Amino acid sequence: MAEHGPSNAEEMDIIDPDLSKQLSTILEDEGITEEIVMARRITFLMMETALTMISKLSNQSFEYFCFGSQSEGATTLGLRSDVDLLRRIPSINIMQGDSTTWKKGMLNCLMLCIKDYPQHFNLQVYRSDKPKPVKSKTTHCNGMLLSYGIDCVLLSSEFFRKHFETLLQPFSDDKSTYTAGPSVSFSDYIDIVQALCVSGYIPELQTWLDRPRQGNWPPLKLLEEAKHCAWFLVPVGNPSSHLRNAEWRISPNLIERKLMFSLNITQLKCYILLKVLKRSIKWEMEQQEGELTSFHCKTVLFYTLERTQDPPLQESNVAMLLKLCLQTLQTFLKDGVCPHYIIDRVNLFDGKLNSTQRHAILNKVTVLIDNNLCGFVESKLGNATRLSSDQRFISHVCICSKLAFERIQWFHISMLAFHWFISKPIDVIGDQLNTLIHKCKEIINCHNANAFEIQAAREILTTALSFRGSIQAALAIQSGISINQDVMDSFKESVQVGDVENQINNLSEMLRYCNLASEIKDCLINKHAIETFEKALETNGFSSRLKLASVMYCSGNLQSTKFILEYAERQFYQYSMKSLCRCGSYYNRYIDHRKMFENKPNPNIESKIALCIIFLSNEAPCVPPVLLYEMTKTGCAPDYREKMSIKIELNGVARVDARVFMYYLQYLTYGGLGIREKQIVVLTKFEDYNSTHIDDRILDLHYDHGRNREISHMATALNLLGHCWEMEGDLNKAVSIYALSRDSKPNNNPAYLHIGRLSGDSLDQYT
Repeated sequence: MAEHGPSNAEEMDIIDPDLSKQLSTILEDEGITEEIVMARRITFLMMETALTMISKLSNQSFEYFCFGSQSEGATTLGLRSDVDLLRRIPSINIMQGDSTTWKKGMLNCLMLCIKDYPQHFNLQVYRSDKPKPVKSKTTHCNGMLLSYGIDCVLLSSEFFRKHFETLLQPFSDDKSTYTAGPSVSFSDYIDIVQALCVSGYIPELQTWLDRPRQGNWPPLKLLEEAKHCAWFLVPVGNPSSHLRNAEWRISPNLIERKLMFSLNITQLKCYILLKVLKRSIKWEMEQQEGELTSFHCKTVLFYTLERTQDPPLQESNVAMLLKLCLQTLQTFLKDGVCPHYIIDRVNLFDGKLNSTQRHAILNKVTVLIDNNLCGFVESKLGNATRLSSDQRFISHVCICSKLAFERIQWFHISMLAFHWFISKPIDVIGDQLNTLIHKCKEIINCHNANAFEIQAAREILTTALSFRGSIQAALAIQSGISINQDVMDSFKESVQVGDVENQINNLSEMLRYCNLASEIKDCLINKHAIETFEKALETNGFSSRLKLASVMYCSGNLQSTKFILEYAERQFYQYSMKSLCRCGSYYNRYIDHRKMFENKPNPNIESKIALCIIFLSNEAPCVPPVLLYEMTKTGCAPDYREKMSIKIELNGVARVDARVFMYYLQYLTYGGLGIREKQIVVLTKFEDYNSTHIDDRILDLHYDHGRNREISHMATALNLLGHCWEMEGDLNKAVSIYALSRDSKPNNNPAYLHIGRLSGDSLDQYT
């Protein structure tokens, strides 16, 4: 392949020396510093570890990987980067060249090269009982296998996307999913791709390793590590092929991540500037289908670094490196070829840009080069007011806080599978929970586990202990016996583990582990990075405390309930605690981190978050009666204080904002104890909290619309507030609040039932 791009920086000295400083300052204000980049990488490496661990502990074999700009730390709020998640499909053995690596009892597939498509392969299916190809007359499995000719059966690439789409639909209120190319997800900001793993000798890798290089990049250590990286087969067909649903694209994602992690801050800033340029070009060409992608930008940077004898390393030279990259891109556009950096004979412009589009982009790039990037700051990055050093520090703390929350939220999104696991009949899950708890403790105490694995085990353990306590209490309440010490011990341990689990947000604590993930363990992290990350948002066992309060209330122990709730309220004020939702449908990644956490009174004082409370159907006896409506959604909520088993119709999930639930339980508890003065005070707090965060002009409360909405699950919050006014005897006000809830969430909302009860209407018309 022909050499592309410059080999030195001789002509770069005419660039305005202040331009690099301007560009660096703007990006640092946006959080592109070594500290924040490291925080992002740690966050997403912890995410993929937690996802994989939950899968394994749930007796599945899926492995997860976070790729893309979010996990690389190469993003800002304005770039609106998606989360790219790869989910490795287990139990399929991929063979290369011949069937010598065939495995009995598995689905075996042989990679078949496709002429003229060097990055794409067909997967020929082999029998599981002997190393022979499956014949076309064999019964096929729901579209998973495709017949081509008499003796050729191929593995469908389309099947896995459709199958995963079916699996995700039950977790969406309207059964909708989001698809983009091979990805399927429950959210439009998350791309989840199913993939197969390829290991062993990869011819494409050897070609790349043997390629002559002008400079000293990539480092020799990285090239050696690349030999041990697995590759992936992604269900993507070539856009020019007529058999796309039977084609798989080979991708060296793990090598690409290592390449990105090896970049210094100057090189990373250059990559982000290329993406800013790409985004502005996309806006200018929005009437056309083709586009320059982030992967094109990454490839341009890689080739520029490899072919530059002395690449600029200092931040004062970021503009110099940017111009070198633009010259590389200029050459690619002129030639009509953007060569894949690792896989030979692949043109990344194919299917992305036609000749007209390339010519249009070439003109814009040439103007920038000829003008030595003059006007780049104003035209591409705007004229925003620059931050002072104090403002930047607070902004960086807010970014770390948002990252900490994203990690926690992602973990709990992944716990959906765990929720299904423990939603089995109440009399059969005790032993399974105990086994899960035992496995988590083994990991925490294992000397070979790395910091990410230990943290994931702690978070799973907190949830498992809390559910075990709830289930133990549910059985006691159903049987009419007192809450025993086992219940109290489970909740106590859950709270203790939850209070400890936040230490992973403390970077200095995490660095004490000798066994970190290989991608970051060799990175140097300075004192300022530690200070910044330590100020990030922390979580604790607050949700477990509120669940225990609910257990005590439902068991009739109101004095204990009062004590727990008053302690919880003191924590809200002591730690400037934020009440945030752990559910995927609530969080909007486009909310500015400053708006999300700017009410933190002092960035040097630790803050904690209280996640929303989730009750499953087998916890029904531990739930205040009116909240059971949120589970059933139809019919009257039964009273499970009677001696009876949990009914099948309670198959939903009740989710409620932590602070809302605290106020509601306080209102019930003070009322039960006859402390009328405190009951009125807490009702006022409850109403003020709701009214502060609801906007009557915005009825679609599922989404933030750019607002900093503190209360999650607003429809449920309004239903609980309406019930308080119903108990106060003000039925008109109760109905109006129920109606507001109904309007905010028209579907699947028990507010219809509450309105029907109070108005005397038949429930049939609401079910």
